[in-house]
Amino acid sequence: MVAVALVLSGCTYVTPDETATTPPAKLSAALEAFADDASAHGAPAVVFHVRNGDQEELRATGVNNLESNKKAVPADKTWIIGAGTPMVAVSVMKLVEAGAVGLGDPVSAHLPEFTAIFPAWDRVTVRDLLGSTSGLPDYFPPLIESRSLDELQTRPLTFEERLRIAAGVDLPPGPVSYFAWSATDWEVLGWLLERKHNQGLEEVLAKDVFEPAGMGNTHLAVAGLPPEPMLHGYVLESGNRRDFTRIDAVAGSADSGVISTVEDLSRFVAALTTGRLIREETWKSMMEAELFPLGGIRPSDDICPGTRHVFVSGGGGPYSVQSVSSVDGQQQATVATVLPPRELNVADAPPLVPEMEDAILQTAMSMC
Repeated sequence: MVAVALVLSGCTYVTPDETATTPPAKLSAALEAFADDASAHGAPAVVFHVRNGDQEELRATGVNNLESNKKAVPADKTWIIGAGTPMVAVSVMKLVEAGAVGLGDPVSAHLPEFTAIFPAWDRVTVRDLLGSTSGLPDYFPPLIESRSLDELQTRPLTFEERLRIAAGVDLPPGPVSYFAWSATDWEVLGWLLERKHNQGLEEVLAKDVFEPAGMGNTHLAVAGLPPEPMLHGYVLESGNRRDFTRIDAVAGSADSGVISTVEDLSRFVAALTTGRLIREETWKSMMEAELFPLGGIRPSDDICPGTRHVFVSGGGGPYSVQSVSSVDGQQQATVATVLPPRELNVADAPPLVPEMEDAILQTAMSMC
């Protein structure tokens, strides 16, 4: 285990009697227990960040590369597949704040290509995309089914190509009145952001999110090998282990293309909930939206009495991430796990994911 524990305090001179203080409570016991169990079940690495006010713990277990056997460290980057969608939502809501986009606007008002690909979906609005009520088919399952591992790793896709893959799935036109997560929603929003800004999504997110939140180790992936140090993920191909850290199919993706660290993901959530990225009234409108909260964020009032928390999560292939934060940004826990290698097209959730969710929930509750 590589561990870094930070306790920030003022420096003062004291007498010997004044040093007899109670040591700070350990923040990460539940996550350490999870990391030990994950390692015992074949997970290459677990990295986590826990913060309670001015007390922080950053820890890493395992290795970031099974070939080199190099120890994982807290600063190692990871794919945060799905957990980058709230960052895209911030950029969209900044357009809403500026009056350039309305939540009730049909998508086609800003992206005519959308209805060219989905001609029967003309009632879908920007709000439907942000709230996961568009009903659009998820492009990810047919992508996985129709591409070889070589193609997934080395063939980049455009937003239009991802939408056309989704359009090949036969579903009745939306929107719908229930929550229906679809990666396609976010590809539409990413394309819309590029159109409105006349810039690439990487530049938009850097300006709107990464830079103001102090996320110096976060970027939108481009095709090719991600820059090291990375947590390497692995899948099984015909029973043989294969490095699956390079995934060109999601390079530049608004749903799955962000590479970050656990500490940067914590920084993002704290910046979002404390008004450093969007206005307070905008944040409130996202959390209280009908039918569901906007932006891929789950609020909870059940962790600590009188305190609201928000969850951000993501995962796919060999990666899984979870982050929970009090809305004042003072209590946070973020964990990234490289899951044990398995076949990529297995539909059920990896067994370690619910255990990981329970560990992060216990961690948050311990800080009440």
